Amino acid sequence: METNQTGESINGLFRNKVRVIQALRGYRVSEDAIILTWFTRPKPCECILDAGTGCGVIAFGLAVREPSVSVIGLEIQKDLAGRACRGVKLNKLESRVVIIRGDLRNADRFFRHGSFDAVVSNPPYNEPGRGRINLHHEKALSRHQLMMPLGDLFLIAERILRPLGRLSLIYPAAGVDRIYKALKETGFKLSRMLWIHPYEGAEPGHVCIESRLDESVQELIEDHLYLYHGRHERTQEAEAILGGDEISTR
Repeated sequence: METNQTGESINGLFRNKVRVIQALRGYRVSEDAIILTWFTRPKPCECILDAGTGCGVIAFGLAVREPSVSVIGLEIQKDLAGRACRGVKLNKLESRVVIIRGDLRNADRFFRHGSFDAVVSNPPYNEPGRGRINLHHEKALSRHQLMMPLGDLFLIAERILRPLGRLSLIYPAAGVDRIYKALKETGFKLSRMLWIHPYEGAEPGHVCIESRLDESVQELIEDHLYLYHGRHERTQEAEAILGGDEISTR
């Protein structure tokens, strides 16, 4: 059953374990979302919120990776939410993935406090006033914090997570101070960090973080991922992660 419409494509990800419907000229899935899906580590029977789900790639990836979880994808943009809804059927995940169109800043209208075990998000990276805003509306909202500032993400996640719940996200390494600021203003404790480098010897371009609502967190686990040998050939680890394979990690 093909569910794409004019101006859209269906693309296989995680070695075709997941298929997503994307606009040919709109915002399209990046490697960041795939790496974050691997980093998140869904646990059996968890209820997870994918905040800003886009076309649903993270929600679908988590559901396929751990068949006992349920995932809600929240997306403010009508067209993206529509593609994600059709993607649920395309991947035959109707029993475990639900897409809701809505604004995360109004999460109290959709979810009770303490509804989720985990929140995952590939948030817009650019703060208002930083960088040139794309003229394509879908790309602009996906890349710039026009509708979901980073601080709001932490504050809202704190309310809708259960005790000991966790928030996982990916963000530019150059903006890590914004993450530290958001942590300081909430009850989250940093538990894991994955620094993502383009190649060995290069500064990290992005970082995945996991933070927990757990005062007992004592140890911060840090690791590094290198995407390429030199600048062209994928590392074995990166190939495995982008293919949706399980690899050992701390």
